[in-house]
Amino acid sequence: MEINNKDKTMNLFTDSKLLYEGRESRLSEGEMTRSLGVNCDKINHFLQLYLIYDGVFFPKPAMMFRHAFYPIAKGDWDKIEIGFFLKYDDIVAYRNPELQNDAEMEYLVKTHIPFADDGCGNVIWIEISTGVIKAFYQDYSIEEGLIEIAPSFEAFCTSLENWTL
Repeated sequence: MEINNKDKTMNLFTDSKLLYEGRESRLSEGEMTRSLGVNCDKINHFLQLYLIYDGVFFPKPAMMFRHAFYPIAKGDWDKIEIGFFLKYDDIVAYRNPELQNDAEMEYLVKTHIPFADDGCGNVIWIEISTGVIKAFYQDYSIEEGLIEIAPSFEAFCTSLENWTL
């Protein structure tokens, strides 16, 4: 896999009103794939973003709606809030299986990469093999609290907008 973004111009945040501040990245493609232990085309846009930004902060929280991609039943989570994208070092540390205290979380960190947080400790993940984006709500078991929110990293990023009531 080769990531062609040497000019650092890629921007997946397409809402022109979305407020965000990206921390300049000094990461390389090889460094990322080595430290994450992955080499999969399904997460290419994720890697591209981290070549530009080593974390993103949303001064006004961002949000997206699951109904843009999936049918939502009454009582299902629809509005997903995003406070920030994790710094790369935090992603690598979070994926350390030795830090996980149960088998379900150990499996999750082996098959997914955490990259964003809602500001309350609920984490957004990308599934390595498929590129599907999922939210995990920490007050629930993985079975109840892990939900698909977007079909890809690109779709997720382009659906973000400023948070409103």
